[in-house]
Amino acid sequence: MVSSFRGNLESRNMKRTYFKAILFLLLAIGGANFSNAQEEKSFQKLTKLPLREGGYESFLSLMRINVTQSQKEEGNISSTLFGKTDDYTIYLVERFKDKAAWDAHEENVYARSVDGIAPAATMNMLHETILKEIEEIPAESTTTVTPEENTQNIIVWFTTKPNTKEAFVEAMSRAIPEARNAEGNLGYNIYQNADNEDEFIVIERWKNAEVHQAHLQNDYSLQLNKDLEGLLTEEPQQNREVLKNISE
Repeated sequence: MVSSFRGNLESRNMKRTYFKAILFLLLAIGGANFSNAQEEKSFQKLTKLPLREGGYESFLSLMRINVTQSQKEEGNISSTLFGKTDDYTIYLVERFKDKAAWDAHEENVYARSVDGIAPAATMNMLHETILKEIEEIPAESTTTVTPEENTQNIIVWFTTKPNTKEAFVEAMSRAIPEARNAEGNLGYNIYQNADNEDEFIVIERWKNAEVHQAHLQNDYSLQLNKDLEGLLTEEPQQNREVLKNISE
């Protein structure tokens, strides 16, 4: 009887050991899957480069090489340079399939060259923002156009007041699909600042200034203006840039 009891006890202990091992494997696999899911999220960065007047053209040439080569990378979604006619500030918007693709991009000679020269070219005033996709409003690919086309490109910074992020995202989630379907729209994406959850950045691309103005007068835009009342620390017009594509 004692022998039988010991046998049953050993059997139960072995079952517990198997159960723990299986549970450990499931947790490990689940953790790996979660980690992979995290890594597979797209990676975006907005870089603002205020340049010296004397070095603008030479640095712009280097940046254009960087953008052209970046666009050929397997993990690249888009890389675009924006600028103004009356300013020496460049905006670089980069999107990659995931963080691993971005890390691989950073190892390329042309990317390292820009990283090495940029601090001096901008007098250490460059500003980088890691952009995080918003689950409720995932980013979409923009329509490919040549820089010669008369596009209207807008970058707008929004900062929400405390406890208003959810209402802001809800309002934008209603308006953005309408904007994307509007005549002349080439792309309309919104991101959250990865280092400041209260800041959101909208990047719009339109065929020309006329269709952009028509978009601003559409019912969904007027309704959005009403929905955003009281949610922001300041008016969006105060943090808005109208830019042209200078990638080539």
